[in-house]
Amino acid sequence: CGASVLAAVYALGATPALAQDDQAATVSEVVVTGSFIRGTPEDAALPVDVIGADELQKQGSPAPVELMKGLTVSNGVIGDTNQFDGRAQGAEGAATVNLRGLGASRSLVLFNGRRLVNAPIGQGAPDINLLPGAAIGRLEVLKDGAAATYGSDAIGGVVNFITRKDLDGFEVAADYRYIEDSNGDYGGSIAWGHVADWGNVLLTAGWQHRSELSVGDREFTQQAYLDSPESGWSSGGNPSTFLPTYNNGTLTYTPLAGLRRDVGCAPLGGYPGFAGSATTPTCYWNYTPYDNLVEKEDRWQIYGEVNYKFSDNLTAHLEGFYSETDTPQWETSPSYLALQVPTRETNPAAAFGLSAGYFVPATNPGFISYQQQNPTALPALANGAYFPGALFRPLALAGNPLFGDGSSRGGR
Repeated sequence: CGASVLAAVYALGATPALAQDDQAATVSEVVVTGSFIRGTPEDAALPVDVIGADELQKQGSPAPVELMKGLTVSNGVIGDTNQFDGRAQGAEGAATVNLRGLGASRSLVLFNGRRLVNAPIGQGAPDINLLPGAAIGRLEVLKDGAAATYGSDAIGGVVNFITRKDLDGFEVAADYRYIEDSNGDYGGSIAWGHVADWGNVLLTAGWQHRSELSVGDREFTQQAYLDSPESGWSSGGNPSTFLPTYNNGTLTYTPLAGLRRDVGCAPLGGYPGFAGSATTPTCYWNYTPYDNLVEKEDRWQIYGEVNYKFSDNLTAHLEGFYSETDTPQWETSPSYLALQVPTRETNPAAAFGLSAGYFVPATNPGFISYQQQNPTALPALANGAYFPGALFRPLALAGNPLFGDGSSRGGR
């Protein structure tokens, strides 16, 4: 479904342009559906979908992101994993609305008819994971552009999350979803409402948990390089490609025999291959097993609303909510390409123009150990090695010793 801005007209005095002599007409609900002409969703000229409380309950009261994924007019929804999508990297735990595939910044999201502030995640859109699901009574979706009415953020359409007004009593809910190789997703909520002649009160609290699901838990993600070279294979890693060098005691460093591939490539699980041409041996390695398909997430929402009717022409509406999303174990590649390389002053190999990389002298313990264990891997005259920055990572196939030889980790 898409989204629509459907705002109820609460007082006749508040809309003089619509206060015509039409007392004979009976309208059960006054809404705005992409235009300022009064009507109802069912007979509106624009394509508006309304998902009510009963339908939401039949769907298991899905989280906002799950609801968006199920709408036919919505695609490219961010909210499951953000590792492999440049639009959402760094936004783990957040979810957006993307109507008609025009982008999250072109889909207007409303809460009770009012714009939500954009989340600071680089998407230029609100984070719908922050919405209090237990308080949502219906969802109204305008599946057409409404930029003329609402601005450029409504080019794709409008979605309006509307809270419940009819709850009178307590309601407790809990859910669990089984996921193979994961601890599953689960959560709970509690809601209390009171309806009276003067208006209504609504208080809700909710909590949702998503369990971690690693890329390695799904076999279809682990493809051989020759079968799927674009599925997470990189030519810049560790073991890496290096250039043996010779120094005669002066500032002159002479390259020897061209670039060499580290002999540890295949034993550690890499694929010995070439990048660019057959003269550049590299070690391809797959970084996706260090990532997650689903990050561990915990979300909390507390929401309260009061509607008070002073008279037929004056009503008051007060609402407030607190939300928090925590992604404590975001996981990713052990390291990234070492493009922040030493300067010419700190890299002696710069004497022959190789300044964008790292130089390892023969006195380095790693160089000594490699030469002893692999006596034929280096030319006899080699007493140093140069590592191009574009082909080298400090940590890759061997993992990250700071995190148990696995992924690098962070929080969101």
